[in-house]
Amino acid sequence: MIGLGYLATRCGIFDDQDSKRFVRLVLTFMLPPPLHVFGGLWSNLRRILIANVPLIGWLMLSMTGCYFIMILIYRFGLHNSRQLATLRAMSVANPSVPFIGSAVLPLLFSTSNSAITIGICSLTVNIIMLLIAFDALSSDRSPWKRLAATFKKPLVIAAILGFLLTLGGSKMPTQLTSTFDLLGKGASGVAIFAAGIVLGTRHLSFDKTILTTVMMKNIVFPLVVLLIMMAVGVSHDLIRLVVIALAIPTATMPSTLAIQFNVNEKELASTQFWSTACSLITLSAFVLALA
Repeated sequence: MIGLGYLATRCGIFDDQDSKRFVRLVLTFMLPPPLHVFGGLWSNLRRILIANVPLIGWLMLSMTGCYFIMILIYRFGLHNSRQLATLRAMSVANPSVPFIGSAVLPLLFSTSNSAITIGICSLTVNIIMLLIAFDALSSDRSPWKRLAATFKKPLVIAAILGFLLTLGGSKMPTQLTSTFDLLGKGASGVAIFAAGIVLGTRHLSFDKTILTTVMMKNIVFPLVVLLIMMAVGVSHDLIRLVVIALAIPTATMPSTLAIQFNVNEKELASTQFWSTACSLITLSAFVLALA
């Protein structure tokens, strides 16, 4: 999909303004779902969440912990701007579980474990990571105005509302499932295609910064979580599910936000490309090592 977007741009079919329009469509209506996440979370029963508390805890703790640590490193250790530090940190801490994971995890794990993993990763991104990202990317200097603007985002509203309905024991009527899924299922393809357009207008790049981010995302992050879980005596099945989920390459969200807010678009899109390409080796290695 990245290659198709790149080729379409090089052939003159799309340009940089088209990538911004695609991103606006994805962030407003498709991804991570005002509709799709809302429907996905609502359809999960409360008892499934309660039965998977250890899985939920490890996923949320690992992703948010990595996110905050990387923000601090990029912001104060490497002296990046607040906007760039946040997006680079998200590139490391945010695996593409809702999209690549939806294809990979059901092949390796049960349907229920795959579904709860995808749902919790989506929830973590939408409720925690995006709140911080939108705040960092906002041009408003007032923290209260930035916070208010963040909570007006359709992505954030949908995730919080879906989670509250799930905790309340609600279950989405089956008649509405296709309605909520219709736009959501097209989100990943459009977002990845838009990243290809960005690469087509700016050319693919590879440097020390991109290499470091890709290694941190594809190897170091899941490896550190693996060692911590082994040290505290977590069961092998739980380790396998959490680590493989975290070893999935970086999501489209960092590059999507970079396009929307004009923050190092070329770097973030290139990071997504190389993380995805390298995952053919790194993700396979984690799957085989934990078999």
